[in-house]
Amino acid sequence: MKKLPCIVALLLGVAFILFGVAHFVPAVKAILPAPTPPNGEEAGKLTQAFFAGLAGSGYLSVIKGLEILAGVLLILKCTRGWGIVLSGAILFNIFFVNVLIMNIWNPIVIAMVLAGLYLAFAGRQGFRCLACCGSGECLASCGLCPKDGSCGSGEKKTGCCG
Repeated sequence: MKKLPCIVALLLGVAFILFGVAHFVPAVKAILPAPTPPNGEEAGKLTQAFFAGLAGSGYLSVIKGLEILAGVLLILKCTRGWGIVLSGAILFNIFFVNVLIMNIWNPIVIAMVLAGLYLAFAGRQGFRCLACCGSGECLASCGLCPKDGSCGSGEKKTGCCG
């Protein structure tokens, strides 16, 4: 059970990297499952208009770049807390686009959201360190925080980093 968060983070991180890279490298898109079509005529029109606006503005490229960054942050244990924060924002946007605009309940999206929620729950103690040490790992376990628990400020902190 101790390794489960690491396995989930690795799988979610790889998924984010694959889906992000697929936007920039069309050959990767061929190995991924085909997107689920919108449910209904109105949802199809909304989806087409939404993604046309995103693609035309270059905003989708920024989002896909952030997906790659979130995937890398999730895979690295020392930055997993920041990866959860970044991927959480992206996951819930993907979820709400699927449900509210496309009118579908995509099982892949639901599984990714549940994985993100699990990682947030499993790493909840480490979120106190994000503001202190910036790593999200307690008790200087990744080597980024000073071993004395000072968090780089010279004063002893209580709680996660102390």
